[in-house]
This record gives sequence, C-alpha cells and structure tokens, in this order.
Amino acid sequence: MKVYLAATEDLYRARVAVQVQRLLISYMGAEPRLEAGLKAASVPLPPTDWCIDSGAHFFLSALYKHGRKPPVKEAEEHLLKYLTYLEAHTANGHPRFAVELDLQDLYGTEQIQKWREDYFFPFQARTGITVAFCWHAVDGLKVWDAMLADPRVRYVGFSALYKMPLEHGAQFALQAYKAGKPIHGFACVRERFLKVVPFYSVDSTSWGAGSLFGTVHKFDPMRGTIVGKDAGRSAMRKNQAKAVGNLLTSKGRVHLRDLMGRDAGGDLSRMYQEAARVHEQFEQWYTAYWRAKGINWEKRLAGNLTTTAA
Repeated sequence: MKVYLAATEDLYRARVAVQVQRLLISYMGAEPRLEAGLKAASVPLPPTDWCIDSGAHFFLSALYKHGRKPPVKEAEEHLLKYLTYLEAHTANGHPRFAVELDLQDLYGTEQIQKWREDYFFPFQARTGITVAFCWHAVDGLKVWDAMLADPRVRYVGFSALYKMPLEHGAQFALQAYKAGKPIHGFACVRERFLKVVPFYSVDSTSWGAGSLFGTVHKFDPMRGTIVGKDAGRSAMRKNQAKAVGNLLTSKGRVHLRDLMGRDAGGDLSRMYQEAARVHEQFEQWYTAYWRAKGINWEKRLAGNLTTTAA
C-alpha cells in the first residue's frame, strides 16, 4: 500500500523543506504552486512518487456549499486549464496519476461520463499520463462494473467509504484487485478502514496537522495506527511532564522550540519530516499486513506500467 502525503499551504509557500517519499498535490488554479510544492518536498531529492488532484472539490464544491452552483461551462474552463497546464509542465516526470473532476454529486454521473469521453480519455491516450477515474455512491453499481470492464480506466479512485459498510468497501477493493486496476482511497488513512479494505494507495491530509495543533506523530506497531502526541503550548501549560514525555516520542527529531513556532526559533521542517517518517512506517506496516493476507498489489500488477511513475 502506498501513502501519499497531501501538500499543505506551508509547503506551497516554501516555508518548510522536507523530503517525502510520496506527495499528493492539488491543482489550485495557480500554476506556480505545483513547482513550489515539489520544490518544498525535494530536499535533498525530489519525491520518488507524486500525483495530482484536480482541485475541483476545493474550488467548485466550496462555491456550491455557499449557495452557488457553478455552471458546466465554468467547470470545463477549470478542467481545460488543469489538463493544459499538466501536459505542459512535466519537467519532474509524469505523476503516477492525475485525478479527474469527480463532481458527480454536483453535476451528475452523465456529465462526468461526458467529460471522460470528451477530455480525459483523449488526454490520457495522447500524453501517457494515467488518469484516476473516481467512483462515488451516486454512480451506482452499473457504473462501477463498467469502469472495471473499460480498458481505458487504468486507475480507479474511491470516495464513498464513509457512506457504506466497510465490508462493502472491501468487496470493491477486491474486485479492483481481481481486475488488475490500482484503487485509491481518498483521505482513508485510518486503522479501522485499512484493516478491512485493501487499497492500492491512499492519501493523508492530516500528516501536517502537527504544526497547527502542537502534536508529534508516532506510529504504534501494536495497533497499526498513527497517534498524535500532544506536546504544544497548551499541553505544556496543562501538564509539562506529560507534554515533555510526548515530545520524547520523536527521539530528538522534533525539538520543543519547533512546537512553539518560529518566534521561538522553531523549525516546522523537523515536524513535517517526522510526520513523513511515521507515515512511511505506516505504509510499510500495511503493505506487510495485506501481503500476509494474500494481497500483494505489486505482484498482481507486475508488468503493468500504470503502477509506476514515468
């Protein structure tokens, strides 16, 4: 299982420099952010593996939540800008996958399928960049079966795990495994999910939260989960001894001043680097966990070029 770390505003603004193994970047409608995010996560080397989300939920869905449904034309303008930019800016190599505009809840399944036929399938064939086509609960089982049967769908995204029993999610993942198509679980870095659903890849949006809340990440191999150990300003005020003990879980890789912010001489890079290290342990643990259960994605996809970043 592969764990992608979603880039944060701190990374985009180049306030930190941290080496990550796998990076998820969102296309935010501002071109320099792709390079900035990769640069911030490229010390001493670029990420070995990166992917990009369309950013559609951040921009278009946010508007809908505030009472305005963007017209299809406006969504297509974002779509075309996204694809044009991605095709022209691949100096760092192709991403492992680029996520489509999966806005079924906003525009309906038929519109999503039209965008696939008109834009995403031709883009994938022309550029060789794999597109992750996403299934939502609103699509229904017929659409899922069609996606698995369509050879143009090389990578599938899954965004419905919160809306169904976990055993159903497991069935979907096993069907994708049988079909030889990597399946990505969006924001599914949770023990209760991953011990049941054998995703090929997932992403974490919370890996950088430590700098916001004063927590240090620690991986618990007994439970297979990531624990946030509270050691920030408020924790120091409430129980200094406990907070210092939590801080020591990083074995000196994170310093007290890092939790107090830059005004105290802290370095957020160390906090992000520790979080990245812990998520690598998390990835290794679940890869071994599922292989012990007979699910070996790398073996299943051997020779399938869609599983490697160009």
